[in-house]
Amino acid sequence: MAGLVADCEDWQSYKCILDCNRHMYENQIACDINFLVGENEVSIPAHKYILVSRSCVFYSMFYGPLAETKSDIRLPDIEADVFKTLLQYLYLDEIEIKPEMVLPLLYASKKYSVQKLSKKCLKYLALDQSSENVCAILEQSHLYDEIELQNKCMEYICAHAKEVVESEDFLNICPTCLELVLKSDQLQVDEKTILKCVLKWSEKRCERNDLDITPENQRSQLGKLLYLIRFPLLGETYFTDTVTDSEILSDSEKVDLFKHFFKKGCTSKLFNYRNRFVNPESSSSSDSFQSDNDSKPIQTCIRYQNVYEDGSWYCGGEPDAISFLCNHPIMLHGVLVYGSYIGEGIYDVTCSIYDNTDVELANRRTQLKTSESQHTYPVLLETPYSVMPSRKYALVVKLISSDGLDTYQGKSGLMTVNCGGVRFTFSKSKYSRNGTDVKIGQIPGLLFTCSDDFDE
Repeated sequence: MAGLVADCEDWQSYKCILDCNRHMYENQIACDINFLVGENEVSIPAHKYILVSRSCVFYSMFYGPLAETKSDIRLPDIEADVFKTLLQYLYLDEIEIKPEMVLPLLYASKKYSVQKLSKKCLKYLALDQSSENVCAILEQSHLYDEIELQNKCMEYICAHAKEVVESEDFLNICPTCLELVLKSDQLQVDEKTILKCVLKWSEKRCERNDLDITPENQRSQLGKLLYLIRFPLLGETYFTDTVTDSEILSDSEKVDLFKHFFKKGCTSKLFNYRNRFVNPESSSSSDSFQSDNDSKPIQTCIRYQNVYEDGSWYCGGEPDAISFLCNHPIMLHGVLVYGSYIGEGIYDVTCSIYDNTDVELANRRTQLKTSESQHTYPVLLETPYSVMPSRKYALVVKLISSDGLDTYQGKSGLMTVNCGGVRFTFSKSKYSRNGTDVKIGQIPGLLFTCSDDFDE
């Protein structure tokens, strides 16, 4: 017996339990179960002891009333590299999540009830949103009823609405998620773009269901979603020149909209005419994101990449400010500010714009009622101001709360942002005495329309 031990390599003695697990897994020592994974049925051996100690689903699979008795278990719904990553976490309690793997890994962790790994995937998704992937993440949050992640997705979608609704992934979201997007008052995009992209979504649904792309079939795929498109926001010119020639609306729906546009005192009974991106606590039309010229919807230049969730921004009456210049003429309509970090808050807000000679060019004094459930709020200038290209301006905002409430703050600010064909360049302002600069602080966005002198 001693001779037999001497002949065997002693790899166990000086390893911790995790290193032993790694050695057993990587060298497939004493494996007692084999998985055939993916469409190609890749063979991946494992140890029941490890699996059942880490997952109640694996425990039921091997030792429950309906336990598997086969030595080979097929898993056609998970790819081999994803399952190997899952096993690595079960064996070693360590993982490197890659962007291309996070969604299938979330599916696998949910399937096998590895809750700690699921939380890691959800946290990664919350921090890795982009215009190209946020719709897919929204789908997963809906599928698994992850409300917190869903809210973060919607916040991103609203702030980057044009890029998101024009993305390829937008065409693949389910009707429930599309309804969630279209119901939002916070979408920072004009209704023409929404109409165009929703119709493309309906075309994709027709193709997926082997239907001819006709107005009748598009309506059948849209169902009640059609009434979430805010046709009254299209403007009477676009409606009469474009929408009336299409067959997506019935005659009675067209009559309803004709009355809305042309009959004094009449509003649509079928379609929502509330402007997008309105402060929900305000009924003032001056707070809407709808410019007087319906061909030039107000756009939002967002300069922070993230909201800092783990710390608030002090508001004691000192001004926050940021300097900027742009490469094309614009009409500046106002700014976005962050609202209360905890609970509901009421702020006296002063917003001003200065040129480089310290002359105040425009301002707005107003009061905002905010809630921690919504990060940003619009503050519009009394009248839009014409900003000339290549000239430096300073935006100065002062928020005062009688209750001493702090606000959210932005982080990972960008020095240069391209939005709507305009390039904005930000720099620290001498007016900023409360800490806001390019990287962190208040004033997360600018509200603007392109000037008549600039044709994109």
